[in-house]
Amino acid sequence: MRPFFARRAPRLAALVPLAAVALIAACSSTSAPVQDFDEYLAQQEAAKGKWKEADYATPTAAPQDADLVSFPTLPNSALDYAIDAKSVQVTDDGVVRYIAVIRSKEGARNVSFEGIHCSSFESRLYATGRPDGTWAPARNSEWRPIRPYGATAYQGILYRDYLCQDKTPLGNAKAIVQGLRFPTTNATYR
Repeated sequence: MRPFFARRAPRLAALVPLAAVALIAACSSTSAPVQDFDEYLAQQEAAKGKWKEADYATPTAAPQDADLVSFPTLPNSALDYAIDAKSVQVTDDGVVRYIAVIRSKEGARNVSFEGIHCSSFESRLYATGRPDGTWAPARNSEWRPIRPYGATAYQGILYRDYLCQDKTPLGNAKAIVQGLRFPTTNATYR
């Protein structure tokens, strides 16, 4: 008489390739990125309604090219993303505000005054820069969850790598600018 496992071995061996194919198919799904646990906790904390935004002032001048600090984003990006080093503000409400400049190789340039609320993983567009150096207040300026993909993927990179840590600002404005200029680790490993 054959042992129990010896009798079932041919049937089990036939199921192994099917299980492998099912596992590969499940892992290669092309769904939207999954929200990580820190993002979930930050959004839950923000939903409690304990937070009040501090007062802020819209910039009065356009950023100068000499003050822009570029930072790496997606590997195949055709755009250059930069922050105006002189515009970085860290306030007691846990918001880091900055002027973002997005430039194309063809010369197009988008300038915006934005903020990231570190404890809630949210961003807000306050104003957009005009070509003449003036600012236009943003329509529908409200806090929105950061989407770490698509047109605002750079905000997720700023949140994770340069502006926030453990749901609080990474330091004062000087420390954040220092981290943008001289990252401590290779951005591909962040």
